[in-house]
Amino acid sequence: MTDRMVKGFNLEQTASFIDSHYSHDDRERIHAHLPAALKERLARVKSGSWYPLEDQVALQRAMAAVAPDPETAHRNAVALGRHLSNAATGTFMRLLLKVLTPKVFLKKVPDIWPRMFNFGTFESDPSAFEECGATMLMRDVGGFDHVDAVSTGWIEAVFVAMGHEDAQVASAPMQGEDAGTAYRFDIRWS
Repeated sequence: MTDRMVKGFNLEQTASFIDSHYSHDDRERIHAHLPAALKERLARVKSGSWYPLEDQVALQRAMAAVAPDPETAHRNAVALGRHLSNAATGTFMRLLLKVLTPKVFLKKVPDIWPRMFNFGTFESDPSAFEECGATMLMRDVGGFDHVDAVSTGWIEAVFVAMGHEDAQVASAPMQGEDAGTAYRFDIRWS
C-alpha cells in the first residue's frame, strides 16, 4: 500500500473527463488499460476520501496510451487539468473565486495542494506580480506521470475563471532536480 494519496475528487473528475471527452471506442481502449481493481473501485469512489496515487496515474497513463501521438497525449492531459479546475471552481472553490485575484490565488496554492494530495508541494514566487507574471514550483511529485501537463491546464482554467482569458502557462522540469520529480510553471496574464 502506498502512502502517496489523492482525493477521490480527482478520480471522479478524471473518469467524468474520460466519459465526456473520448469516443466510445477510445473509452473502451482506456478501460482496457486499467487494472481490474481500479475499475471496480471507480464505481465506489467518494470525492472526499483518499485513494492511492497509483489509481490517478493509471487513469492518466491509460489516456496517454490511446493517444495517437505524444502531442495529442499532452493536449488531452492539459484538457483534463482544465476539466478538474472547472469542476473545482464549480464546487469547493466557488466562494474563493469571488475574492480571488492572481496574487491571492498564488498565495493560496500552497494551501490548496494538500487538500487534494498528501505528498509534494506547490509554491509560488510572486516576485513578478508587477509584470503580470509569476512562477510556481512543484516538488516531490516523482511517479505522478503527466502531472505537469494536467497542472498547466488546471492553472490556465483558474486564471480564466478569474477573468484572465489570455493567461499563458508554460511548464518545464526544474533544473537540478531528479527527472520527473519537480516542475516550474511560468504564468503570464494581462
